[in-house]
Amino acid sequence: MVTMVVGGAGFIGLNIAEQLLIEEKTVVLFDIRPVSAPVAQHLNALPGRWTEVIGDVLDTVALCHSLRQAHVSHLFFGAAVTAGPQREAQTPRRIIETNLVGLASALEAARDAGLERVINLSSGAAYGETAHGASPLHEDALLEPIGLYPVTKATSERIVRRLAGLWSMNLVNVRLGPVFGPWELDSGVRDLLTPQLQATQLALASREAILMFDDHRDWTYSRDLARALVALMAHSALNHDMYNVSCGVSSSSSAWCEHLAAHFPGFSWCLARDDEEPNVYQHGPPVRQPLVTDRLEAALGWIPQADFEAAFADWLEWLDIAPAYWEAVAAGP
Repeated sequence: MVTMVVGGAGFIGLNIAEQLLIEEKTVVLFDIRPVSAPVAQHLNALPGRWTEVIGDVLDTVALCHSLRQAHVSHLFFGAAVTAGPQREAQTPRRIIETNLVGLASALEAARDAGLERVINLSSGAAYGETAHGASPLHEDALLEPIGLYPVTKATSERIVRRLAGLWSMNLVNVRLGPVFGPWELDSGVRDLLTPQLQATQLALASREAILMFDDHRDWTYSRDLARALVALMAHSALNHDMYNVSCGVSSSSSAWCEHLAAHFPGFSWCLARDDEEPNVYQHGPPVRQPLVTDRLEAALGWIPQADFEAAFADWLEWLDIAPAYWEAVAAGP
């Protein structure tokens, strides 16, 4: 089994690649930018094998050639521009091209190369306004997206479902809950950084974090989420073409700040007063309903755990290499 991760140099892509390599699999990272030296060093220390292909997901011919040359059998599509309002207003075409035309390009390449399964990494953001209502978020809940990122994610699911039927091909959608953890950074295509990362960077600088509000969301640690995604990809017979992937339990960014404050003596945090400017940006309303994960649990027998103690301990280990990773990416090629 050889797995390609399109968008493999990004936040979720690197978590998936890391998990595949831990499980001694072969991975091909396809991205428009190369991985940095700290990433390569980390991946090289894992037991699996990996290569990278630098290319544009809009180039279907080159992508298909890469799939065939590496004998790829499975593919995660995770290339995306996670856009905020300013980028939406400035470059809507680029967002739509990457998130939707890029997906169609990858699906065509996967079809032509005869792949066994493709998983499209959608997002709980596709629920849009529905996520802020009173009902838990089942896979069949009404989608009410507004921003371009949620709109493209909701649309990507419909594209996948339609082409799966036309091609009789094993194409699966997954909606990811709010994710935080290793390998996140401001890559130039990710405007909405998690409050956990923002607060950690302030903690490393011995500064105070001023939160916009005390949020409540089903924050899921990226390495736990990647383990579930890799298990879904390997599952022999999935009963659905759409799965929510999340810990399913709400927690708050303020709880993460409490962990940081206990570990970093120079760090403190507070909620912004009415006249105070926050330095930790949090998008959307404070409360978002958790994703219902019954389908995922039925398929795997487990779901990612909401274990902040374990996640924080792993995060502290990650911080041994994180600053070098952030600096290397900030420096560019």
